[in-house]
Amino acid sequence: MAESPPRRASPRALQEVGDSSSLSVSPTDSPNSSKTSNNSSPGAPVDAQDDTDELIGSDKESDNEDVKRWLLNPARQPAQVSQKRRADLSAFDLWIEQNQNSLSKRAKIPLVNDKYSAQALVRNFENRKIITSPRDYQLELFERAKVHNTIAVLDTGSGKTLIAALLLRWIIEKELEDRAKGRPKRIAFFLVDKVALVFQQHAVLSCNLDYPVEKLCGEMVDGVESKDFWAKTFSENMAVVCTAEILYGCLHHSWIRMDQINLLVFDEAHHTKKNHPYARIIKDFYTDFKDVEKRPRILGMTASPVDAKVPPERAAAELEGLLHSRIATVADPTVLQQTVCKPKKETVLEYDRRVACMTELDKSLRILIGGHKLFRKPCAFATTASLELGPWCVDRFWQLHFEQEEMTALEAKTVRNARQDAEEPDRYLKELREAREMVKSHGFSPAVMDSSLFSSKVMKLVEVLRDQFKDDGPNRKCIVFVEQRNTAMMLGDLFQQDGMTIPGVRFGVLMGGGSSNLESPKISFRDQVVTILKFRRGELNCLFATTVAEEGLDIPDCNVIVRFDLYHTLIQYIQSRGRARQSGSEYIHMIEKYNMLHQQKVAEIRTHEDALRKFCQAMPEDRKLSGNDYDMDYFLRRDKGQKQYTVPQTGAKLTYRRSLVCLASFVASLPHPPETVLLPEYVINAVDGGYQSEVILPTVSPITSAIGQVHPSKAVAKCSAAFEMCLQLIKGKYLDNYLGPIFTKQLPAMRNSRLAIGARKKAEYNMRINPEIWSVLGQPTELYATVLTLTKPEMLGRPSSPLMLLTRRPMPQGAPFPLFFGEGRSSVVRYVPLLGSVPVDEDSAHLLARFTLRIFEDVFSKQYEASSSELPYFLAPVNKPHGFNFGFHNALDLVSWDVLRFVDANEKIQYKFDASEEFFTDKFVIDPYDGARKFYLLGLRRDLKPADLVPDGIIAPRHRPWKTCSTKDIYNYSISLWSRSREKMTFRYDQPVAEAELLSIRRNLLDENVTDEDLEPKKCFLILEPMRISALPVGVIAMAYNFPAIIHRLDSNLIALDACALLGLERIRPDLALEAFTKDRDVSEEHDIEKSNIQGGMGKNYERLEFLGDCFLKMATTISIFTLLPGKSEFEYHVERMLLLCNQNLLNNALEVKLEEFVRSMAFNRRTWYPEGLKLTRGKRVDTGKRSHVLANKSIADVCEAIIGAAYLTARAEGSFDLAVQAVTAMVKDKKHAMKTYAEYYAAYKKPEWQTATPTVVQRDMVDRFHKRMGYRFTCPQLLRSAFQHPTYPSSYEGLPSYQRLEFLGDSLFDMACIDYLFHRFPGADPQWLTEHKMAMVSNQFLGCLGYWLGFHRAILASSAAVQKEISDYVLEMDEALRTAKEQAVQAGGSEADFKRNFWIDCGRPPKSLPDVVEAYIGAIFVDSQYNYGTVQEFFDTHVLPWFVDIKLYDAFANKHPVTFLTNLMQKKFRCQDWRILVKDSGVWSDGNDAVGLLAGAAGKSRLQQIVCGTWVHGKMLTYATAVSTRYAKLGMAKDAVRILERMQVDEFKAKYGCDCGVGGFDGMLLDDPEEHGSAT
Repeated sequence: MAESPPRRASPRALQEVGDSSSLSVSPTDSPNSSKTSNNSSPGAPVDAQDDTDELIGSDKESDNEDVKRWLLNPARQPAQVSQKRRADLSAFDLWIEQNQNSLSKRAKIPLVNDKYSAQALVRNFENRKIITSPRDYQLELFERAKVHNTIAVLDTGSGKTLIAALLLRWIIEKELEDRAKGRPKRIAFFLVDKVALVFQQHAVLSCNLDYPVEKLCGEMVDGVESKDFWAKTFSENMAVVCTAEILYGCLHHSWIRMDQINLLVFDEAHHTKKNHPYARIIKDFYTDFKDVEKRPRILGMTASPVDAKVPPERAAAELEGLLHSRIATVADPTVLQQTVCKPKKETVLEYDRRVACMTELDKSLRILIGGHKLFRKPCAFATTASLELGPWCVDRFWQLHFEQEEMTALEAKTVRNARQDAEEPDRYLKELREAREMVKSHGFSPAVMDSSLFSSKVMKLVEVLRDQFKDDGPNRKCIVFVEQRNTAMMLGDLFQQDGMTIPGVRFGVLMGGGSSNLESPKISFRDQVVTILKFRRGELNCLFATTVAEEGLDIPDCNVIVRFDLYHTLIQYIQSRGRARQSGSEYIHMIEKYNMLHQQKVAEIRTHEDALRKFCQAMPEDRKLSGNDYDMDYFLRRDKGQKQYTVPQTGAKLTYRRSLVCLASFVASLPHPPETVLLPEYVINAVDGGYQSEVILPTVSPITSAIGQVHPSKAVAKCSAAFEMCLQLIKGKYLDNYLGPIFTKQLPAMRNSRLAIGARKKAEYNMRINPEIWSVLGQPTELYATVLTLTKPEMLGRPSSPLMLLTRRPMPQGAPFPLFFGEGRSSVVRYVPLLGSVPVDEDSAHLLARFTLRIFEDVFSKQYEASSSELPYFLAPVNKPHGFNFGFHNALDLVSWDVLRFVDANEKIQYKFDASEEFFTDKFVIDPYDGARKFYLLGLRRDLKPADLVPDGIIAPRHRPWKTCSTKDIYNYSISLWSRSREKMTFRYDQPVAEAELLSIRRNLLDENVTDEDLEPKKCFLILEPMRISALPVGVIAMAYNFPAIIHRLDSNLIALDACALLGLERIRPDLALEAFTKDRDVSEEHDIEKSNIQGGMGKNYERLEFLGDCFLKMATTISIFTLLPGKSEFEYHVERMLLLCNQNLLNNALEVKLEEFVRSMAFNRRTWYPEGLKLTRGKRVDTGKRSHVLANKSIADVCEAIIGAAYLTARAEGSFDLAVQAVTAMVKDKKHAMKTYAEYYAAYKKPEWQTATPTVVQRDMVDRFHKRMGYRFTCPQLLRSAFQHPTYPSSYEGLPSYQRLEFLGDSLFDMACIDYLFHRFPGADPQWLTEHKMAMVSNQFLGCLGYWLGFHRAILASSAAVQKEISDYVLEMDEALRTAKEQAVQAGGSEADFKRNFWIDCGRPPKSLPDVVEAYIGAIFVDSQYNYGTVQEFFDTHVLPWFVDIKLYDAFANKHPVTFLTNLMQKKFRCQDWRILVKDSGVWSDGNDAVGLLAGAAGKSRLQQIVCGTWVHGKMLTYATAVSTRYAKLGMAKDAVRILERMQVDEFKAKYGCDCGVGGFDGMLLDDPEEHGSAT
């Protein structure tokens, strides 16, 4: 039997491999890898089972890796190109880093590193080595942490992370020692409280630890809630940096247990209290683990153990008790003073209290919209702002609030809230719009230092900042801490105003992520990092920051810290003070004058800090944990009455708090329609003893209600109800053993037309392996026959006979396809279905089953135990040659029954030593002990004996006995038995020697891209006694070797047809169905980015059909929208159409029917073609079960469009659009396109009143004139008139609408005509070439020319002088261009009629009205002819096609795009192969200079992000450009490159870039894909 190829890596495995271009084959790839490993050296003991396997030859397809080396196909060229591409990308990254200054200058905006993802941004500043010179106190604390659980209490900036890195390294090294001793694997966790810290701490640890460290947070990891994910994470990493919630969820599901963790690092450990995830991890899992020795080490890090309004001693003691750790800090404070600079002075700055006073605008707005739910929070902040900031800020807040979001979105939210509150939406909308107009019309005063405009607090802040920055302003850094996000934004905006700027100060805003709402936009971690980087580099030197800047984030040292809003806890004070680490820095407390609470808070904080310091200094060195009064029981008592449940099978733990999450996850997984959000509802009632809650689930849930226990608080009562419901779900097995829901999570519904999907977003889906036809089993009484025949059987290289495939259902007419046999030989396989069915009795079925199973056994080394009722299909020998006309013959007459009976009667052909010479020819021989060895006998060799050495040039067998035997003779060549088995069997040395051919086991005959060696048989000599001679005729064998490829292609075709049947599209032509579902490569959305992962032998892929189907989809939905929504505007038409044809809608609908399972994305695999469900008794295991594949979302949507294309081509051949219309309906699944036939479009059309009105004389005259000019006579003159009525022309004049709706319709009709022509005229052109040349046809430039040529410009009705002038100027230009073209034709010896039709290319762009009326005219004739598409086709054939008879005239137009023009230069002029277009974030970022820009930047807008695009030639940069989008960066780069290259000679180019691509007969590109650079092929 043949050796297995290396297994295809799973999508996850490919992700792990990263950029590796190939996967090595190891013995573990085989099910028998353990045997191979155990017997890898001579003399190794052989397991007893091995002898049995050898004797029966069950699994011996040669497991030796050497066999794989010559049997496997060579690596494809694309893999080498991809590897080169990765090297170029790496070099490009380095070039960007080295050229930041020039990139910044070219962009003319401040430099900031924004070229990487958020984690890369952090890593760029965190990758400094910190384990090179540890300080004494850090080493001291490190030593303590090695011995005891420790809480390191050190000031901000004093190196707590260094201690963690040292301890982590020590733990990992200790872990490696433990593993060497055979102890179970364990892993370390570095826990943080915020997502931002995940990236920062991971960057530090990754740079200082030479071990795999993973980073995880909910925002960046898909699949974190899965067992497989954690198994992979656990196996591949030594440490994980993650948020505590991530680890808690993991422990909750028991995906990783506490005894599998060796270290827990708690960053900002003071958060360990109450129900914080830090505390829950300890309470629910650490303490419950009773084996103290196996508990992980704990390291806590904090600047202060106090984060509550309790005495420091108590808070510190509680933290120690909860973390089971000892607080450790330096004994000598002077140690810290040498490394951490604290503020030189602290100042208390008092400001006057301001009385709340509403401004006129604020008062008016509150009266108008104050009752709106949407404006409660803004109104609340306005009140705060009037007290804290002043009236100017209140009015400015309202101004920014109404400018910040589009009114459409604001109105939508207003209506939604009004409906939820049972209010009047119309009144709310009216009030909202009035409020907007009120704000727009309000006279806002400029910002100047005036106590009537600003609070004393703001005035004092301005004084502080001016004083702090008056001397060395640009080099100083300041952070102003505020409590609310809106306060930070308003202060940031204030200091951008002309009257409030401070020389040398560059203000910015730093806020936390928060939630997205109207008054404060959502901030991403990336936005925070960018702001910090700007602050670090000095582009910003004063930040208005919320609490996000207090802890964790690595913010540069500051000169001054201002607490604009006072802290609430000691930890807030200590951490914000820790930011003032510059020498001579100042910390300013802003408090309200005469405010006793403020004064008390400042005094209290200082008292607590002193007490904490004394507490830490007084701690005994040897204090033990048992001496702490606050043990774990203290916290468990607080949780009294809260039950827990542990799943016995897995250890997954359900707690009160976690039950809320479990239940929400379960409800979200329940089936529900789009636009519906399912949530559990809680009803809480007051009862004796406290509160009791009931949870109610949606009606689709199998259990709908549960009541919790009585608890003193509502929150706990709610948790109790959720807990009880979860218990019921567990009991009913609706939650699995890992507490996950058993239902599939509902896909998010498409919410608007802006939703888009990309080629990069992928997911793993099931893939169908077997078609439905094979599922029909049972004892057959009648069968349907299909003959499998070759059109050129001589190309096979040996005689063969057709095979008959017999099935229980009729086979469709499959599409012919080629097989490739090497050395340029190929033949097409044809399916010939025979008429009618064949009656089959039990004996005949038995013969057919025996013959089929014998083919599996002899040819493919698979012995099945199966009856005729279990086989999905049967094979039979045919008694006629390949060229016979099988179509009208009875199947029973074509079957070689004598062969069937002979095979049934003979397991094998008996071999006799005195056999005649003829016996040694035309036989198929099998090595029963090595399935990889199969032979054709060529004849008897009387000149050779078994003891003769194997002649030179014979390929040595790869089995181990041959390697270990001392005599390389024919005898040993023929016997693959291992030594122990040989002792039990002996063979004669005096028997004849036969000459034979060793057959290649490669069976992917579908792939043309294979070297001839892989298919050609290898000459050899052998004795027959150890062999088995098959009873199958060699002609049958020769054809049977083709069967795996044939059945694979047939299965693919049948699966595609199954999908069509699922959609109600059974009539789609089989070959087109297969093409529509075939995806043989990964396709980028960018034309100039190479395609990858190309799989050979799959036939045509869906790309051309997708191109065609996309166009018909556009036309069909356009007609439907136009028909069903007559009152909509053109803009609304576009929106409605986008909702139908957008990829998101296609994707959702495809996933709903599991269309992704039918996509053919994998090439032939010799492990998967065998029948399903048969019992394998001998031979290597086969994979016939479900498989999965990874598909991009866009690929699935593309397949939907390809199906439409296939339906269109099928219907087109029948002279109808009906099937294509059905396909569109099936794909869009929307009431706006429910048509089943093309006739239903017009049947649904209702003529508007203006169309049925009596036409005027002018309108009828226009019909007459256009009839003469165009050949078509309108039955409705108003349609023709409307097609030329410009939007500026008053409709009241004639009561007609403008041409816009008809133009919308005509645009799609004209597109369809153009694409249909190109598709059929150029059947070999790829979609890119078709797109490029379609652009010439549908461009406004050509349509303007066509409108001019047809005289349409004269019929335009417009009431605009500008439109008229544009038309006049254009006509003058076209007249001159046409005259010149005619003169050139005469000069060339022709007539004026021979002028080149592309003369319009060099003319200026036409006025938009001219191409618009051409498309409107097409729409008008379509409607007037009652939706007769033939009128559109006639228009195209008559008036458009003459311009494109010679399509080559428009190559220049197609190539006008600079990227395409650059491609042609590189390919044709310089013949360069080694070049690429590379695109990446440049590292250049621009921020706004006004208030709106500031707020947009704070909100994370990407509009100012700079992209760099470069032309990379032989490892050198040719040129580059930067822009705010990839499109414009690429456009600018290409223009610059074309300008450079057009002036450069070929020799100069080759010398400058070291290009020798054209040397040695190279004539054209040798890239893995000719579309890599966007060229037309």
